[in-house]
Amino acid sequence: MKRPSYFSLYEIALLSLFGALVFVLRAAIVVPIHTPGSSGVFWVLPLVVGAALVRKPGAGTYAGLVSGLLASFFGIEPLHVFDIFKYTAMGITIDLVSIAFGYRLDNPLVGFIAGAAGNVVKMVVNYAVHLLLGVQGVFILLGIGFSSATHIIFGGIGGVIAALIVGRLYRAGVVHQDDVPDEG
Repeated sequence: MKRPSYFSLYEIALLSLFGALVFVLRAAIVVPIHTPGSSGVFWVLPLVVGAALVRKPGAGTYAGLVSGLLASFFGIEPLHVFDIFKYTAMGITIDLVSIAFGYRLDNPLVGFIAGAAGNVVKMVVNYAVHLLLGVQGVFILLGIGFSSATHIIFGGIGGVIAALIVGRLYRAGVVHQDDVPDEG
C-alpha cells in the first residue's frame, strides 16, 4: 500500500509558486531607498502567505528552499551560490513562528513577528556566510546594529501586509481558516 505524501500535489504547486515568487520579486523589484533589509517587505510576503494557506509544518521551509534554489542557480548577488542557506533559514523561521502561534498568520501582530524574524534570520545567515568567507568580524559588527533594526522593521511590514492579505482571503471565503491539515 502506497503511503500518501506529506504535502498534496496542490500544496506542492502552491508552495513552489510562492517560493518562485520570492525569487521573481527579488529580481524584478529594486527598492530605491538603499537601506539594509528594505526589500524584505517583498521577500517575506510570499513565504508568510504560503505558510498561512498550507498550514503544515515545513510549508515555509519548502517555499524558502525553492526560492533559495532559484536564487542560487540564477542569482543576482555576488555570493548567490549561498542564497540557498539564507532563504531556507528564512522559511524555517517563518515555519517556527507559524507553529508557535498556531498558524494565526491572519493576525497582523503574528505576521509582523513572522516577517521580522524571517528577515533578521536571513540577515544573520548572510553575515555568517561572509564571516566564513573571511570578511573581518569588525566590519560585520559595525553593520549589524543598524541593519538589524531595519531588517526587523521592513520584514515586519511585509509580515503585516501578508497577514492582511491572508485575512482578506479568509473573509472572502477563498481559503477557510478552520481547515485543519490532515495529520495522517
